Amino acid sequence: MLRAIVFRRFSGALVFALVAASPLLAQQPPLSLCLVQTKPDAATQYNPSAGAWAIELDKLLSAQRLRSGAPLQITVLAASVEKDIQPEVRRLQCPYVVKLSYQGSLSPVWRYAKDAYGDSLLFSLSNGPSEKIIAQGASPIRLIHGQDRPPPSPLVSEPVPCAAVTQQIMKSLNKLP
Repeated sequence: MLRAIVFRRFSGALVFALVAASPLLAQQPPLSLCLVQTKPDAATQYNPSAGAWAIELDKLLSAQRLRSGAPLQITVLAASVEKDIQPEVRRLQCPYVVKLSYQGSLSPVWRYAKDAYGDSLLFSLSNGPSEKIIAQGASPIRLIHGQDRPPPSPLVSEPVPCAAVTQQIMKSLNKLP
């Protein structure tokens, strides 16, 4: 009789422990990626050093989860010229890399017309080790009316191009195996 009671309590505790632990066992590991904003040349300096677009995109992506439920683990690199990115990616062993770049329009008319979309925020998602491009995309940037140069940041443009880029990146990440 005592054995039966002890066995039932032990069985009940074991079932409870398994049920309580099952959400922990079902959690997906995070998908790691590095995020970097490219600079047009080595002399260009950004404040913050990662670049305003990278900081804004990090905020938006960090709040996302993949369809599988896996969170994103993002490492934001300091803004760099293209040739300096891959050595840092190798050093950090980034499985995936999102590169951002700002492309200004060639025509001054585009820069100051109220409804013109001449500038763009471009991104590429690549496999870190192989550098194979998985996805590319862009979002138009429209400066807030009357805004002068220097190059825009998320704070001086409308609509927020990082939101559109975030959606494109998440769509691509959800297709990964």
